[in-house]
Amino acid sequence: MKPTYLSFCGINSFSERAEIDFEQLLQFGIFGIFGDTGSGKSTILDCIGFALYGNVARSRSGSIADVINYNTDRADVQFEFEIFYDGSRRKFRVERELKRKNAAQSAKVFERDKDRWVAVADGVRESNALLERIIGLEQKDFEKCIALPQGEFAQFVKSARSDRLKLVSRLFDLESYGDALIKRAGGKLAEARNALDVTNARLEQYAQITKETVETLAEEVKTLAARETALQTSLSSVRKEKELLAEKVRRRAERERVAAEMAKLEARREEMKTLSGELDRLDRAAAAVKAAREAKDCRLRAAEREKNLQAAQARVQRAEEAERALAAWNASEAEERERVLAERIAAAKARQVTADELARAKEHFAKVERSLAEERTAFRDFSYDEERVKLERAAAALGTEDFVGYLETHAKSLFKGEYAQFASELRDLTEKYGEIGDDSRPLIEKYDALAAGERPDLDALRAQFEARQKERADVERQKLMLEKAKGRYDLHLENLRRLSADLDETKARIARLSEGAIPEEEPVSVMEARLAALRAERSRHAKETETARNALAEARTAHARAASEEAAAREAMENAAKRLSEALAAGNFQSAEEAIALSSKYGDPAAARARVEKFRDDWAATRSKLRELSAEELDSATDEAYRAVAEKLSAAEAEAKTCSQTLAVRREALTRAEAGLKEKHALEKERAEKEKRAALYERLRKLLEGNKFMEFVAEEYLQTVAANATRQLLSLTDGRYCLRYDRGFFVGDNFNGGQTRGVYTLSGGETFLVSLSLALALSAEICRKSLRPIEFFFLDEGFGTLDEHLVDVVMDSLEKLKGEHFSIGIISHVEELKHRIDRKLSVKKATERHGSQIFTE
Repeated sequence: MKPTYLSFCGINSFSERAEIDFEQLLQFGIFGIFGDTGSGKSTILDCIGFALYGNVARSRSGSIADVINYNTDRADVQFEFEIFYDGSRRKFRVERELKRKNAAQSAKVFERDKDRWVAVADGVRESNALLERIIGLEQKDFEKCIALPQGEFAQFVKSARSDRLKLVSRLFDLESYGDALIKRAGGKLAEARNALDVTNARLEQYAQITKETVETLAEEVKTLAARETALQTSLSSVRKEKELLAEKVRRRAERERVAAEMAKLEARREEMKTLSGELDRLDRAAAAVKAAREAKDCRLRAAEREKNLQAAQARVQRAEEAERALAAWNASEAEERERVLAERIAAAKARQVTADELARAKEHFAKVERSLAEERTAFRDFSYDEERVKLERAAAALGTEDFVGYLETHAKSLFKGEYAQFASELRDLTEKYGEIGDDSRPLIEKYDALAAGERPDLDALRAQFEARQKERADVERQKLMLEKAKGRYDLHLENLRRLSADLDETKARIARLSEGAIPEEEPVSVMEARLAALRAERSRHAKETETARNALAEARTAHARAASEEAAAREAMENAAKRLSEALAAGNFQSAEEAIALSSKYGDPAAARARVEKFRDDWAATRSKLRELSAEELDSATDEAYRAVAEKLSAAEAEAKTCSQTLAVRREALTRAEAGLKEKHALEKERAEKEKRAALYERLRKLLEGNKFMEFVAEEYLQTVAANATRQLLSLTDGRYCLRYDRGFFVGDNFNGGQTRGVYTLSGGETFLVSLSLALALSAEICRKSLRPIEFFFLDEGFGTLDEHLVDVVMDSLEKLKGEHFSIGIISHVEELKHRIDRKLSVKKATERHGSQIFTE
């Protein structure tokens, strides 16, 4: 990073605004910041840190508001810098403001885009995050990179090993890493011990489980399994015995049931024998019963048909009477009344049309009269010929010549001056030459006559001509308007002739219509209502007549149908009576009641025959089944014998169940014991591993005690820094001196065979060169975190009182360091250095009247 501009106000001892143009200061690669102690030199570095990180490391009480000057309520800073960021060289500006009240802070970041600044971040949080990404370092690392405390490095070269390691640890913040590693190792050790305790606690659960325990349980399971097998075999035999005895008990109960059923069948045997003898006669009884029912139905239908016939005869009589009553109405008379009334209505409508037409004709007559009067009034005073003659005379008076002709008309008057001039010149010639007097005198008189009168003005003539032209245009416009008025006048004359003819025709029409108009006797609406009522009555009578005729036809048709149905019903009744007599005779029944009684007793013949057949089949099947169930074979199947076998089976099942339960319990115990033994072995293996890890962490913790690790890392840093410082020292000393670290710093002299000597033997200038090389190497190592090159840094104090030789060494060394992309700023109060540096800032202490001030020299 390379600064280009800094402006600030209200920070520490600066109450007025101060500005620093770094581009001008860095032109020669080296610049100085000089001033008395306490003048505010280091405030410049504070402002850069505040601009980039929003914080001042040197604030007095840890509050950022404490850096605000006591004469102001706010502090602000504007810082511009260049940096290689995101693959290109870019320029940024930071603006920050801090208010004393509540320590309120605001921030903005801008980037240079060609010739303008573009905002890229707004707000403290967003700006801080962006700037840290751009710079690539935290504030503490940044300040270590750009401000090298040269005095500390001079002490660093010759200090004791412990002090040197502390300084390296502080520069690289190794204390936090060492403490964190020790804390982490302690935490890991505690975790390992806790995990070991958990494993030991879990192993306590399996303390009673051994290999011998598992083997004993396995033997018990084997014995119980053999006994369970024997009991299951015995149980199967008892179950078969029980099943055989149960089958015998079932057959015995079946035999008793069949015997009871056989007894019931024997009790019905006589009844079935009687029913079997009556089956043939029962068929004839069923036929007789059917014939009796049909005869009864026929009698009922014949009576109903006779009643229907009588009702149809009465309906025919009523329809004939209605038809005769409607036939008595006179249709011709009604039609005549309608015709007469229609003629009267037509005549009334014709009269109404004539009256309406007469009214319209009168209204049209009045309208035509008004129009005719208006037409006559409109052009009553119009006189085309007179107006045209007037306009033509006016046009002739104005003439038709153009402006040239107008001038020709007035030419004589225009040349009156010239005529007078000619006359005067002729007089002069005559007086001079007397001999021409007789010839010139007539000409003089002529020109005097022409020059007599007033000479007109040309502009006045032009104005007169334009006025005449305007009058001529007005006359032409009036002539055009007169021609248009003549056209309208001719049109009105035509309208007058047409309206007169229309008026005469309307008078004649009114006369004709007045002759034919006669007064009305009755309103048309009343007559039309009467005509509609007559037509409706005639239509209704026609519909009623048609309805009556249809009803009579339907009644006659229904009567004929009822008569036919009555005859058919009577014939069916006679046939049914004949079939009943034949059925009674065939069954040898005295009456129909006897046949009905027999049929009622036994029911349907087919059902009775089916009952007989079923009885015979049931009797034969029951007798056969009873023979199959032998009484001798089933006598031993008693209930006492069955209960004894059931009790024996229950005892065997209980014993087998107890054995099975005991076997399941022991097998479960064996399974748990085997799993526990397996888990115990796994836990013992796990415990061994955890004991090994805990021992490892314990060893690591002991190795890290007493800052041993931090010292080791610091030594490694010093080895690296010494190697980097050697390259810088060789450059500063033209290849003479090199630096080596072996629990202390040693300088090698290449001009003396590479012989090394302790840093305590170095002169002041040599010590400065070594400490400067170490400072640059340490700064580069810290800056390496940002992956950005070091482009400038400040050497802050540490020079003390320098003699002339040491000043030469310092300046020569710095001249070798500076370059196009590397600048150096020296912060000092040593006057000898001030006189050797061309570009510098002088910082003046604050007074009672003003704050600290900066001057560029």
